Amino acid sequence: MISRREFAEQLALMAAAPWFMEDMPEPRAPSPQAQQEPSALAKALAEGVRLRYPDRFSADDITAITRSIDNRLRQIERLYQTQLTNADEPDFVYSVYRGAD
Repeated sequence: MISRREFAEQLALMAAAPWFMEDMPEPRAPSPQAQQEPSALAKALAEGVRLRYPDRFSADDITAITRSIDNRLRQIERLYQTQLTNADEPDFVYSVYRGAD
C-alpha cells in the first residue's frame, strides 16, 4: 500500500514532468540550443532536483532536465530583453467580476 505522502510526491512528479519535458528537442533534429553547454544556474537547479529525488531519475533524465531548465532560462532572458514603452498596452482589459453592485 502506498502512503499519502508517497502518492502526493508521485502526483507532483507527474504534474511537473510536462514542464520539464516539453522543451526537449526531437531526437532526429536537435535544436541549436541543445548543443550549447547549459548555464551554471541550470546545472545547479538540476542538481537540486537530483539531490531531492536521488532514486527517481537516471543520468539521462538529469541531462534532459538540465537542458529543459536551461531552455527555460534562455527564454526568460529573451523576455527580459523585450523593450516596452508606456504606449504598449494589452489588446484587452481584464477586470474581476465582483458581483452585482
